[in-house]
Amino acid sequence: MNIILITQGISRVVQPLLYSEHTILAILESAPRGYVASNKITNLQRKLVNLKNIFKSGPATLKDLCKEKNIPYCLMTSSDDAGLEDWIKLLSPDLIVVFSMSQLLRENIFRIPRCGTINLHASFLPEYRGPNPDFWQYYDQILNPGVTVHFVDAGEDTGDVILQERVSITLGTKSPARLDKLIGEVGVRLLLSTIDAIQTDSINPKPQPAASPTVRARNIKIDEHANIINWREWPIEHIWHVMRGTELWLNCIEQPSGLFRGQRWIVGDYQKAKTKNLTCKAGSVLKDSAGFFVCCRDGKIRLSREFSVKSLLRLLFHSKFKL
Repeated sequence: MNIILITQGISRVVQPLLYSEHTILAILESAPRGYVASNKITNLQRKLVNLKNIFKSGPATLKDLCKEKNIPYCLMTSSDDAGLEDWIKLLSPDLIVVFSMSQLLRENIFRIPRCGTINLHASFLPEYRGPNPDFWQYYDQILNPGVTVHFVDAGEDTGDVILQERVSITLGTKSPARLDKLIGEVGVRLLLSTIDAIQTDSINPKPQPAASPTVRARNIKIDEHANIINWREWPIEHIWHVMRGTELWLNCIEQPSGLFRGQRWIVGDYQKAKTKNLTCKAGSVLKDSAGFFVCCRDGKIRLSREFSVKSLLRLLFHSKFKL
């Protein structure tokens, strides 16, 4: 199969597809939400990017990887990008494969390949349709999430299901480990099986129900982070599960300050209290003889700090260039 891949960064599907028996004609990198093109990169920014790359093995970006593999690359901001439709038609792909895209793919693009366009979605559809199923499955404490390969249509994760499978995870599994299992192990296997089945015309896609049993898995807004956890009602196990899972990005508590400004807390184990009448304010970060912790109504969640060069560079670089 001749395939065009649409993804963000060097995602978990890139290498498996590159080393499959299929041909990757080109890779489109979906620009992040709010992306603004700019050529105004300062000398400091260039030095920081070069310094960041010292700590990485292999290609630093998807663009670098494509250059190394001699694969045509294009940054895609929308389906209406100038010349994009004609460029894809000229490549004449059998199939477009999508994983981790920041905007909906429009009909003028997803109908170009003769075999259509498929998407790998990190939920058991029709559950958790939307751009951020990972967070909401942590929020709802779903320990048997799923992954789905489906055809892309005009809706949001509403196309016919080709293959899907549930995965069991343990309470408190951090996001990278969860995605390694959900996408890296199960999702990639389903994706490759789907491509093979499409090639041999042996798929049996099934329409999804119109309605989803869950709310839309939307992205949460910056001003929602501080109030996203129900400190008064949730037991410590639930709070711990959410905090561990979203450790890398959710700002539900005050992050380290002083010399550790720009670093993030590492969420450790929790200690359940014998009484629910703790004197500290739930959600506050405090310190005792054992170290830092966040106070919950029924216990403590242990926190630690570890100096990260990447976090320091991100702070110095601010938000002008994605590290």
